[in-house]
Amino acid sequence: MHKVFNDIWKIYPENMLKNRTWHWWWWLYFFENPDNPEFPKQLMVLWGTRNCRKVRVNDFCWEPTSLMETSENRATFESIVASWYYDGNKMHDPLILDHGQTETDWDLHSGRIRMEGNEGVYSFGGRHADFRLDLNNEKIGVELSMQRWKDMMTELVPTGKNFTRNMGYSMLKYRGLLSSGKIRVGETETPVKGRSYFQKVRISSITPCWYWGTVQWDNGAYLQYFLPHFGMPTLRHSISHESLMDWGERMVSKTLNFCDPEGKEYFMKDIRITKRYENDLPIFRVNAFSDEGELSIEMATYARCCWNISQPLMGPIWQGIFYNEYPARVTDFEFKSGTRRVGKDDFGKSYCNCEHTWGTV
Repeated sequence: MHKVFNDIWKIYPENMLKNRTWHWWWWLYFFENPDNPEFPKQLMVLWGTRNCRKVRVNDFCWEPTSLMETSENRATFESIVASWYYDGNKMHDPLILDHGQTETDWDLHSGRIRMEGNEGVYSFGGRHADFRLDLNNEKIGVELSMQRWKDMMTELVPTGKNFTRNMGYSMLKYRGLLSSGKIRVGETETPVKGRSYFQKVRISSITPCWYWGTVQWDNGAYLQYFLPHFGMPTLRHSISHESLMDWGERMVSKTLNFCDPEGKEYFMKDIRITKRYENDLPIFRVNAFSDEGELSIEMATYARCCWNISQPLMGPIWQGIFYNEYPARVTDFEFKSGTRRVGKDDFGKSYCNCEHTWGTV
């Protein structure tokens, strides 16, 4: 556990692919919404760094000037902190978009990442499955604690794939922790409680398009799918959902895992995804099959954050990806395995988020 936990805080400059390696630390929070329980509040916070000379997020430009450095238990680099917040009525996009000098440090049992930005200070750290997050500037203040929930959800799960030499990706994730604290936007401070998801990702490759989604149920059931793909959508250059290039997706891989609250985990690789739009927001439907069972789920999104993340390609030409994140609710669900049948209302309340990207970077 110690070695895997320490990897949360590390970067690996010696294994980077020129202009094409990301490291990011990504928290996604689901909070109860007493005023409208069907549409939970959601918060996303991301620290990201990349070994290129410029990165642009919408109209925000970041030009790192110092090299990444590592020692036995410390790393220093420049990064961006970005965040959005759906407060139950309104999407604050972005909530935070700042950059600055960043450091991580760790020992056998704990670690921390901290960035001093132009507008504030942003950090999280702690021990295995026991963290604190603090984000503060003049406009916002976020103070949250994350603790253990269900045993299966609290495991630190490593995944990844190596394509060739130093091309590939690796990931560490906590699938579900309890979360509580307070969020201040302007003069308004709100107590919040719910759950969270965390992943630390390293990608060394051209970034393809992808579909991704996760669901947490009250009884400890969990679902996540990831469908990276190339094809015509990599050529898209518009923020609009509607596009003549929205076809011809060639999947790089297909993965869906479903954790039954009874303790069994199902891995499915025969996966199909479709989407339709209502009120300019997508409704995703995923069907998945394996020798042990089959699953179908429909997720209706109710808010959107969209970031155009780009970097120079050649001369004045920039290349970018449209990164869309959607708070969502489960509107249909069925799981079958042998004689067992589970429906949408059998697991209790659910929290859901979906992603869909197009373009490439």
